[in-house]
Amino acid sequence: MRLTVTTPRGYLVQIEADEIAAPGVLGEFGVLPGHIPFMSVLKPGVLSYRTRDGAKHLAVGDGILQVVRTADGDKVDVLVDRGEHGKDVDREAARKELAAVDAELAKGQAGTLAELKPVQDRRAWAAAKVEAAGRSGAH
Repeated sequence: MRLTVTTPRGYLVQIEADEIAAPGVLGEFGVLPGHIPFMSVLKPGVLSYRTRDGAKHLAVGDGILQVVRTADGDKVDVLVDRGEHGKDVDREAARKELAAVDAELAKGQAGTLAELKPVQDRRAWAAAKVEAAGRSGAH
């Protein structure tokens, strides 16, 4: 399958993949060659893919994933608001960021849902980076 992961800054991944796992808003799901065409909304988390060279992991933000069958083979297009290769994540900095956001949430100072949502979004992104780094063996 041709996997393309794109952020507003450009392509993050363009590769042939044998298997893909993505963080859908209704739960994690997998895509194998020959999968039926579909589209899913993604939440922040880890997008993993396997190639002949092994497994790779990306921290991704909110976005969409589309599986399309073409005459040239299956395509999986992923559009996300942000992404980072797990091997490139500064694991310690991501852990500190996650701890700081958790402390902020524990204080309970965000009163309204509108005030809480950005903090929850920051937490989801920090957690995605920590998990992607852990799966990638980043230090």
